[in-house]
Order: sequence, then structure tokens, then C-alpha cells
Amino acid sequence: MKEYLESVIAERQASDLKDTREQITSCFEEVSCFLMTHPGFAVTKKKYSGDVSVVEPIFKSFMDCYCKRVFSNLVAKSIHGRELTAVELGAYIQNYANMFETGAQFPEAATMLEATASANNSNATSLSIKLYKAEMDNMAGAKCSDYLDPTELENTHRKVFEQSAALFDGIANFGSLIAIEKARNEVIESIEESFEMYTKMNEGRNPLLGMETYIIPLSIGAIAMILRWIADFTCSSWSDTCRVGSDVLSHVYQVVFFFMIIVASTKAKQISQAAGKVKKAFNVMSDSGSQKKKSN
Repeated sequence: MKEYLESVIAERQASDLKDTREQITSCFEEVSCFLMTHPGFAVTKKKYSGDVSVVEPIFKSFMDCYCKRVFSNLVAKSIHGRELTAVELGAYIQNYANMFETGAQFPEAATMLEATASANNSNATSLSIKLYKAEMDNMAGAKCSDYLDPTELENTHRKVFEQSAALFDGIANFGSLIAIEKARNEVIESIEESFEMYTKMNEGRNPLLGMETYIIPLSIGAIAMILRWIADFTCSSWSDTCRVGSDVLSHVYQVVFFFMIIVASTKAKQISQAAGKVKKAFNVMSDSGSQKKKSN
């Protein structure tokens, strides 16, 4: 078989398939062949549906030998010096299969190169987006509970985006420039959408978010209590106006007091979370103040 392969890819005076032979020898580090018998005329008919039973037995026997030869000595496939994962290899096989399925004739070398470049772009897109999501999940993903300063989140996004873009550029480095640019835009669009999602999740962890539900009633109650104390201390006991005002203020903070008791009894868990938010809020404000002092 080796001698036959050498005779096939050897240079000839005729120019037919010259480019194809050059493509084969230049694109692969090692080339081998395995001769097969004809699968049978039933396979060549247009109505053939893929039924294995109509395939010639000798062809199936040779196919069994071929598969044992291929899979008994597996070597990691590589493109441009980078070994492929099983998922990436599946993308290449799918593109090649589609190319042979839709073509009425054996595809040209240029067509196979386009299929390889297309699969390569798909893998570059998938790996780049996967890298970005993996890094951002560790910082601000669904399993994270700490609130990040928006500036810190933005800086992390830019850093990871640059890493993802560098990974894409390192893989998608051959084929049509238009196709590569289109795939790169898909990566950028997907990353921007993911960053918007991470931003919203981070905002939901903001300890100051929703604090007005508790701060406003407490502030009204505290102001009413202080005003009543001032009214009782400064006004005469015989003044009806002062007495009515004191009673109104007393009713206000009592209503607020009972309202907070009801809220606490029905939303104990939320109150506990709110207390944690208050603590985090003080930490955020204190950290911001210390950073401003350092910058000054």
C-alpha cells in the first residue's frame, strides 16, 4: 500500500489534481492509505437509505479491518501544533460529513480547507466563550454571594475579555478573514451579553438594595419619637395643641413599632438577610472611605 500511495501522490507531467496532491503532502505530517473494495452497486443508487444489509460482505469485512487499524493506535489530532479535544474533533468530523453529504462529487481541496477553517472558527468561538464564563463565574457567578464593587467587576471583565480574545486569535488563524471576523464578533456579542447578566446578578447582591423598605419606616418612627420628646419638654401641660401633637406623634411611632413587629414575625428570614445587608453596607462605605483617603 505504501508503494501505491507514493505513486499516487508523486509528481506527474499531467497537471490534473496537482494542487490536491500538494495540499495533501503539505497539510499532514504523515499520510497513509488503506485500499477498500467496492461497497456494491446498491449503495450507488439514489434511493439508497443507508441500509447496511445491502452492502457487499467483503466491503464490511475490510471496513472492520480498517477500523481496528485506526482505533488500535490512536494519536491525538493536532492543527497548527495544537492538540484537539474530543469535542473539537467532533466539530471537524461534523463539518466534513456535511461537506460530503451535500456534494454530488468528491469535494475539492479548497472546499475541505474551508470546512476545516469553519470548524476551527467554531472551536475558537466555543473555547473563548467557555474561558470567559469560567473565569467570571468564579468572581460573580450564581454561586457567589459577595457583592463586588462595579469598578472591580468592570476591570475583571476587561482582563478576562482580553484573555478570551487572545485565545480566539491564537486558534482562528487561517481561512477566510471575513469568516474569522464574523466569528470574532460572535464572541464579543456573547461576552457582552454574559457581562450584562453578571452585572445584574452583582447588583442583586448589593447590600444597599431594598434597604429603603426598613430605613424609611424606622426613620419616621425615630423622628416622631424625637419630636414628641421635644414637644413634651418644651410645651406647657395645659396647652391642648401640644397635647394633641404629642399624642399624634406617639401614635405615629407606635404604628411604626407594631408594623416592624409584624414584618419581623412574617419575614424573619428576610430581616436576618437585611441585617446582614446593613453590616455589608457599612463595610462597603468604610472601604470606599479608606480608598478615597489613600487616593488623596
